[in-house]
Amino acid sequence: MEQQIPFILCQLEKIFPPGFFDSMEHLPIHLPYEAMVGGPVQYRWMYHFERYLNKLKKTAKNKLRSESSICEAYLTYERTQFCSYYFETMSQSGESSASQNVGKYSNISVFSGIGEPLGAGTVRYLTDKEMTVITLYILLNCDEVEPYLE
Repeated sequence: MEQQIPFILCQLEKIFPPGFFDSMEHLPIHLPYEAMVGGPVQYRWMYHFERYLNKLKKTAKNKLRSESSICEAYLTYERTQFCSYYFETMSQSGESSASQNVGKYSNISVFSGIGEPLGAGTVRYLTDKEMTVITLYILLNCDEVEPYLE
């Protein structure tokens, strides 16, 4: 049948005017070959990839540099997926409760205080002097370090 299709189309071109023929009439010439070479159509569809790229494009915040923003969003998603394997399971509802966020998570005596945050957090970087003072405080006041100091 594959060899007969071009012959049949040539005969049809003699009967019908050229305006009758568009790309749809020539598809049967190429489709059998494409099906043999490419295999089943579901392995050649781009729908799944296009849908996933659309999802990534929606996460892009910087429209000027969308490629790097998409890469950053994808890497953030991969990091959170990877890190989630190592954290304790918590509620997936999106609402935080006091029982999950407040408690004694550390066995080290210096960090044993139970409390709640007061207001919004701010980012602050320590100077070298402050870091030295904090390290010295922890080393001098932590019961678990005393055996190593003697």
